[in-house]
Amino acid sequence: MNKQIKVLLVVFLICLLGIIANLAWVQIFGAEKIQGNAYNKRRLVEEYAIQRGDIITGDRQVLASSVDTGTEYRWQREYPLGSLFADITGYDSWRYGRAGLEAAFNKELLGKGPETLRSLGSRMLESSKKGDSLVLTADSKLQRTAAEALGERKGAVVALDPKTGAVLAMVTSPTYDPNIAVAQKGQETQAQWDALNADPNRPLFDRTTSGLYPPGSAFKVVVAGAALETGTVTPDSVFDCAGKLLVHGYTIYDFGKKTHGELTFSQALVLSCNITFAQVGLKLGASSLTHYAEAFGWNKPIPFNLPTEPSKIQSPSSMDPVALASASFGQGQDLATPLQMAQVAAAVANGGVVMKPYLVNEIQDYNGKIMEQFGPKRLNQAISKETADTLTDMMVKVVDAGTGTAAQIDGVSVAGKTGTAEVDGADSHAWFICFAPADDPKVAVAVLVENGGEGGKTAAPIARKVLLEALGL
Repeated sequence: MNKQIKVLLVVFLICLLGIIANLAWVQIFGAEKIQGNAYNKRRLVEEYAIQRGDIITGDRQVLASSVDTGTEYRWQREYPLGSLFADITGYDSWRYGRAGLEAAFNKELLGKGPETLRSLGSRMLESSKKGDSLVLTADSKLQRTAAEALGERKGAVVALDPKTGAVLAMVTSPTYDPNIAVAQKGQETQAQWDALNADPNRPLFDRTTSGLYPPGSAFKVVVAGAALETGTVTPDSVFDCAGKLLVHGYTIYDFGKKTHGELTFSQALVLSCNITFAQVGLKLGASSLTHYAEAFGWNKPIPFNLPTEPSKIQSPSSMDPVALASASFGQGQDLATPLQMAQVAAAVANGGVVMKPYLVNEIQDYNGKIMEQFGPKRLNQAISKETADTLTDMMVKVVDAGTGTAAQIDGVSVAGKTGTAEVDGADSHAWFICFAPADDPKVAVAVLVENGGEGGKTAAPIARKVLLEALGL
């Protein structure tokens, strides 16, 4: 009998230890996973009991605020400017999750950011049920100008301060109204949300940071920078464009099968001669081309407040002469995001220095006290200042007398480069990158219009409108 009792006691102790071990594991290792589970209703109720901080533009326009719904999920989002900043703010929804800055800065907006005396005190005393606010670098007037200039066309516009990397405007089209994501009492938006996700034009897709497109002749700015920096060419180097170039048995034609004849390298950029740049790329070599593209930011995600898709260029080892010649005028397997191309223009404007782009200028607590402040951060010296100055002079000529004349502004020197990226079976993508004033740059702009035809005709006029607003003209 005693033996049976002892066995039963051992079994009981083993079960008890198992229960204790399981509880300990849940508390130590599993709690965070359970708490973070999207289907954890308790977590959702707790989060929506907090009044999320606002998202505000640099000119103090409220982009996102919280309203008391009086429901189980008490504080829910409202986006006063609707679709204008949708791809920047994203959305916060207990039903559909989070995107954009709402996701990237979720902890800060809930007041659960880096441990500070204020946040620790608030947690201990439960004195605050309001999160921190984000103050952005973007300007609402410039954002609206960019959106209206792009209109209903598919594409993107990015405007940066080239000296700091601050994002002044960032527009993608088509877009959506983030209020649709907010499921409030008496407002059934499921059908609208389903329609957004089913739309083949992908309105929920951010083209500025994630859209990858062949950059076409806008990429010639990178190639020109590399060729000038390495001494492969000078602005006065002479080339001959016969309208076509035979490379390893493959014939490359200039756009529209144009023939430019004898011209200098500077003239080749002004006229956007593919044949000249193919020859320059072959002289430059695959290793140098890839090296300088990567110095501008290719083949790695741009460090940013929102997720970014890396722009892509082939590795030197996989680039045969035909691929190298094609890549040298932005075709082949070259791919770039609009943000990346804005970075190229900004780097040239900034004396060859690539700055880290940023959207969030500062984080403020519920009393308006600055909790964290962001600012300029240098990423890389892509080319020397001397090369950047030479390239700037060449880009000014593009706008003064070349393919970019539609971006001219009276009394202001504009440096730019058009791009017409050919697409199999469809109209070309239209690009234009630029900065102004050329002698003291205040703003750098990249415009992409999907299947928009020639960059000088479609994208350059859009960029001009953005420049005018940014410069207060």
